[in-house]
Amino acid sequence: MKNITSVDNKIVLKAASLKEKKYREKFSLYLIEGKRAVFDALNQGVDVDCVFIRDDDTDAISAIKGEIPIYCVNDRIMNKICGTVNPQSIAAVLKIKTYELSKPNSNIVILDGISDPGNLGTIIRTAAACGLKEIFLCSCTDPYNPKCVRASMGGINFVKLFQESASNIIKYVKMLNYKIVCADMGGTNFFNCEIRKNNIALVIGNEARGVSETFFSESDLSVSIPMENIESLNAAVSASILMYFFKYCSNKE
Repeated sequence: MKNITSVDNKIVLKAASLKEKKYREKFSLYLIEGKRAVFDALNQGVDVDCVFIRDDDTDAISAIKGEIPIYCVNDRIMNKICGTVNPQSIAAVLKIKTYELSKPNSNIVILDGISDPGNLGTIIRTAAACGLKEIFLCSCTDPYNPKCVRASMGGINFVKLFQESASNIIKYVKMLNYKIVCADMGGTNFFNCEIRKNNIALVIGNEARGVSETFFSESDLSVSIPMENIESLNAAVSASILMYFFKYCSNKE
């Protein structure tokens, strides 16, 4: 463990720069904050670049094992590194992992133009809770945005993220013989849909525009969530309902 006392230290400046997308892409790194997120990442065997711990958190300092570089820092440095107003006592820099496409063991989720990092993080969190591994991102906000990472509540450590064009995603899904199911307010009530619950590629569209015509034109079915009193649900809420339904509740085997 090393002590750092200056906010101008190059290690601190590099970690702080990860709040911006261009530096996350430059270094292939991103930042996570808080004990839950950091220890989940460590327990999952995520490739950790380094860990920052506030100098008064002796429990966290003693809990981290192995050869990971640990930097003991003061409040000013932790505030410099983190994006939250009152950061917790621990943060870590993780390496962005890329994955090879392989046949999935579950349904997959396709996010088509999700623009709000809070929504994206919540969808990732729910997908992880639902046991869904593969998430395809088409023209979405950066999943390693600090707000998205925080909203995922560690879920980002349990999923595989693929950023691809719509045409590549569709080609891959059809090769797998998965059914493309689009969430749409004008679709079939999902409680009444006649589709098997397995081998589904669920498409969730942009918060304002919905699913793009590119995915609609290739879809096998569009489904809606029945509602009273209001016209629509938040994209993350809709995605959560449908992910769970198609995994556990669909009446088709």
